[in-house]
Amino acid sequence: MKMEKIELLSRIRKLSSIVHDCDLAEYKLAAESIAEMHRILDELSEKYITAYC
Repeated sequence: MKMEKIELLSRIRKLSSIVHDCDLAEYKLAAESIAEMHRILDELSEKYITAYC
């Protein structure tokens, strides 16, 4: 259970650092790709809140 929590936090942290990076435009990603990353980040965050808060 503790490893799952750590892994989930790690995934949230990594994706968040990409999504909220000021230089995200430099990656030249399609708007759909950026929206998908936001969606996944929201899902991971909701999963963490539901399981551990």
